[in-house]
Amino acid sequence: MTSKPLNPRRASAAGYCPNCRTHSNFQRLQVEYVWPRHLHDLREVANYGDKHKRWVMESVHECQYCRKTVLTQLVEWHGKDGRSIEEVRQIWPMREARELVDSAPAAMRDLFLEGGRCEAAGAYRAAGAMYRAAVEELCRDRGAAGKALYDKIEDLVNRGVTREVVDDLHEARSLGNWSLHDGLEFSAEEVADVAELITEAVHIVYVEPAERKKMREARKARRDAFKAGAP
Repeated sequence: MTSKPLNPRRASAAGYCPNCRTHSNFQRLQVEYVWPRHLHDLREVANYGDKHKRWVMESVHECQYCRKTVLTQLVEWHGKDGRSIEEVRQIWPMREARELVDSAPAAMRDLFLEGGRCEAAGAYRAAGAMYRAAVEELCRDRGAAGKALYDKIEDLVNRGVTREVVDDLHEARSLGNWSLHDGLEFSAEEVADVAELITEAVHIVYVEPAERKKMREARKARRDAFKAGAP
């Protein structure tokens, strides 16, 4: 399991703890501007002259459940259009690559894991491409027809997949297309959102039906056992 890194700006936050692997509350213990060294607070950042330069903030957050710490880094800069851009990274513990559950097809799991490794390393365009490939493998596994990936995803509706899940898979397709064909850069949050949409789609398409099948078989086994023991 992975989650978005804690934002260094926030004195307190809730999120996934990579140490105890629980969803917990976090308290910020320390925050520091590490680049440029002459920045000390947000007012100095606001007055920072060259808007094309970057600044980096790091913070230490303590999990209120296990009392272990997480180190996160915020990199912020202004793009050529003057728009403020920021990226939050988990520095310690090292982020784990995302994985899909065993219920998903093996080929899809492999592609998604590779995307997770790219995401954990900060290679977001590569992650977008691999997550798109994982969606295409899902379509292949479900027998979806169509010439383009768009058509294959749309055809999933005819194979028992809900419209909501199909729309989510289109989000992953679009991010992958923009990464591959247009070379667009995406934030960590955008890539994480798409990865979580795929994870949720896998749960709905593969995990829930398997769980329902298991419960049906358990009910049948109980009925058969009762009939076998009845006088």
